Amino acid sequence: MALVDFTTYDDIRAALGVSADEIEDATLSLAVYEYNLKSELEDLDSSLTLTSDFATVSDLDPAARSFLQERFFRSVFLFSTYAVAKHLTSSLPLFSPKEITDGKASMSRYAQNPYEKTIATVGELYDKYRTRAIEAYAAFQSTTATPTTRRVFLVRAARGVDPVTGS
Repeated sequence: MALVDFTTYDDIRAALGVSADEIEDATLSLAVYEYNLKSELEDLDSSLTLTSDFATVSDLDPAARSFLQERFFRSVFLFSTYAVAKHLTSSLPLFSPKEITDGKASMSRYAQNPYEKTIATVGELYDKYRTRAIEAYAAFQSTTATPTTRRVFLVRAARGVDPVTGS
């Protein structure tokens, strides 16, 4: 599955507070971000079924999803957004210019990192949504688990003779 199956480029940019001019779709579509997200999702689920379950739920009409399916979908979507955003925070000061001018086509970058608060917030939200995604997936799995077969120890048998008519 591609990165856009789990989140959108606009949501990733919104989490970082940058525009499409600062991080283009072509950059976000690089395999490094997709593979990093897949690794993060694999770390959430030891049985490695989360991605296929997410694909199944995302194919459903949103109005037809149960509460637990919708909660699982939203949790994985938000976690995916912040997992990619967290990966991008290491290079955030590099791709976000301080000033862009058109007069002589110049650009200046920040000498210090003004994104410390943004990086900290993205890290906190990553941890929060990681926990929620794990909990939502556990709840989702509990409803989709196959029910155990119950053994029948007592049954009712019909009488061979009708006590009223004697036959």
